[in-house]
Order: sequence, then C-alpha cells, then structure tokens
Amino acid sequence: MASKKNHYQQSQADKAKAVETKEKKKAAEAAEAEAKQAAEKAAEENKTPEQLKEEKAKLKAKLKAQKKLQRKSRVSRVGLIIAVAIGCAAMVLSVCGIACSGIVNNNNSEYHLTGGVAATVNGENLTEDTITKQIMSTRTSGGYKKDKKWAQYLVDQGLTPKSLRKQIIDSYTQQMLIEQAESEYKIKVTNDDVEKAWKDACKSAGGEKAFESQLKMYGYTEDTYKSSLQSSLAQQKLKKKVAPSTKPTDKEIVKYLNENIKTYNDARRSSQILIKVDSKASDKDKAKAKEKARECLDKINSGELTFEKAVKKYSDDTASAAEKGDVGWDKLTSFVQEYQTALSNLNDGQMSGLVESQYGYHIIKCTGYFHVDDKVTDINQVPAAMKKYVSNVIKTQSESTKYSKWLAKYTKKAKIKVNKMPSDVPYNVSLKGITKSKTANNQTPTVQ
Repeated sequence: MASKKNHYQQSQADKAKAVETKEKKKAAEAAEAEAKQAAEKAAEENKTPEQLKEEKAKLKAKLKAQKKLQRKSRVSRVGLIIAVAIGCAAMVLSVCGIACSGIVNNNNSEYHLTGGVAATVNGENLTEDTITKQIMSTRTSGGYKKDKKWAQYLVDQGLTPKSLRKQIIDSYTQQMLIEQAESEYKIKVTNDDVEKAWKDACKSAGGEKAFESQLKMYGYTEDTYKSSLQSSLAQQKLKKKVAPSTKPTDKEIVKYLNENIKTYNDARRSSQILIKVDSKASDKDKAKAKEKARECLDKINSGELTFEKAVKKYSDDTASAAEKGDVGWDKLTSFVQEYQTALSNLNDGQMSGLVESQYGYHIIKCTGYFHVDDKVTDINQVPAAMKKYVSNVIKTQSESTKYSKWLAKYTKKAKIKVNKMPSDVPYNVSLKGITKSKTANNQTPTVQ
C-alpha cells in the first residue's frame, strides 16, 4: 500500500512540475516572438521607442488573454472527459491540496522531517512525513518560505497548522479506506476495462491523437492516464457493489425535468461544419479558410450539396463529422460563445451563415428544438437524448447519495486513530498578530 501511494505521489509531482514548466516556457516564447515581430514591423514604420514599448505591452496583454480563452475552452471539453474518466477515487487528494500547487515533493533538503505516524487506519500506518511533505510542497511552491508569509497564507484561507494537517490526514485516510474496501469486496479492474475506458475517452475528444495532445496539457501520457483510470474504474465498481441503483422511471424523469425546467427548456440540437483555423495562422491562411467555408455554404444554399454531404466533404471536426455533424443539445453540453449566440437565433431546420470563433469558421444547422409552455406532461414530449441524459443524472445522484451513506457508515466502523501533531513540524508557525488580508476573498484556497 505504501509503495503504491509513493508511486502515485511522485507521478503527480512529476506531472505537475512538467506541466507548469512547459506552459510557462511556451507562453514566454510565444509572447516574446510575437512582440519582437510586431516591434520590428513598427520600427519599419519609424515609430518612437515609447510607441514600440506600448505596442509590445498591448501585444503581450492580447496574447495572454487569447491563451486564457483557449485554455478555458479546452478545459470545458477535454477537462470534463479527463475528470469524469479519472473519477473521484483518483482525485480525492487533488481536491484536498494536490491540484492547486500542493503537489507532493520528495525533495526535503530544505526542511526537517520528524518521522513517526500521523494516523492509523484499520492498522495501516499513515506516516507523519507523508503529511509534512504534502503541506510543505504547498508552502514551497507557493513561495511562502518566510514564516510570516506562510502564517498570512494560513489565516487568509481560514486555516491553522493543526486544521490544515487534519484536512490532509482526512483526505488520505478516506482514500486508504476506499482502497481497503476495494480489497474487501474483491474489486478487480481488467486490462479490457481500462482499454474500453481509454477508447471511449478518445472518441469523446475527437480521436486518439487529439486526446493525447490534450492530455499533455494536464501532464498525462497514455500510460499515466490509464494508471489513473485503474483507480477510477475500481471505485466505480465499488459503488455499484455497495450502492446499486435502479433505472429511473418515466415519471421520475418528468418530475426531475419539471423541477429543473428553466435549465432544459428551449434547448436546441445542432449539427456543424467546421473549417479550422490555427491560432497562429497567417492572414493569408485565414482568408483561404474563410474562402473554403464560403464555398461550402454557397454549395449548400444552391442545393448542390446537402448539409450532411457537405459535412463529409468539408468539415475538419472529425468527432462531429463521424456523426454527420451532430454535436448534440446545447443544454446538455457547452459551446464557445459565438457558436451559442448563433444557434440561439435559429429555429428548427434553419442554418446559419459563417460563424467565426477561435477554432475557425462554423456553419451551424439547428436540428431540434425542445420547448414546453408550462411543464412537461408526457414523457413523449422529451427528446430521446435529453431523456437519456436526465435518466443518467437521476441515476448518478441516487447512486452518489447511497454511496455517501455507505461510506459514512464504513468510515464510522473503521478503527482510525489520529496522533497529536509534533510541535517541530516545519509548517507549524505562530499566527499571533496575523489578520486576514484585504485580498484574501479573491484568492483560491489550496485546500478546501
């Protein structure tokens, strides 16, 4: 068990460090290259040094905003796939400190380790050093080397050294309990299970190459991702074993929809043709892509091609092209703002003109519309995809509720002993005289 955790912790550390370094380097190189190019162009126009400086600043700000938007859009789709696939079991520690800069770091040359046992879970030891390394990685990566800065951080997050330690211990003990339960209930995850989950994730992301490319943003390779899938699938199987759920009835689906009618009413289904434009494309390449998109649109409008045939011939989005352009219902997924705005102005059967977004040029066709004046009175009013979606939501909620109750009982029966915090752990600082800073409310806690 201990070796498994150490491997997990080290792999998380390596991944996080690689991602952070790579992202910073890429952003810096891109910003520098673009700013330099613009500066040289401006120099040719005889601009003053002050104007050049202002030009550089504007370009860097623009580039930063574009990268932030691109990251947000990628996270909204692929991040969801990754989060769902990895699941709660593998993410427990992330929620409690790993993901937000608290990556475990085994480099302890800068601080003292006390040794000893922080807690025991059904006879299994959780070492004090494991907890110390976790907390100190948050401290060092956050730049809180000085005791005063670390104390300020703790106060701003509403924490004390003891309460932070308790949260980290709680997250570890819960994960240990889950692993013990998986062993107790003889939960097994086969290679076939992992391969199926991998293929499903690739399909949802638009193909294996596209998914692998996106995984790199999160510091994952195919192997490390599949390793995380093992934990996720194990917990899914455990849930089904200890908290089985039944398929919701039509009555339950209608009831749920009516309770959440504002969320689902006026939903639109759509198909698209996407002519991609790379974020670094030249004006010439952008114009060529727009010309191609215009040609496609004209052929559809003239009747030379049906929308479906145009998808096959022109669309660069392999994921939706495999489904004849279908991208589903807007209330069940999320689109970039330009796409959503255009779709919201279409009635069932209508097609848009060219819609430009950060991905390129879209041609959108509304293929379905769901609306009820007051409430759903019959299950037949509900589109099949929406019915399936809501059914899964109800089933998941029911399963989660049952599982939470089971886990609470399982935890209560467990023999868990938390030992007193050693006074000389390196994160134990005095908070005397430290008050919450004015900017504290705008900060994102590392441990929640």
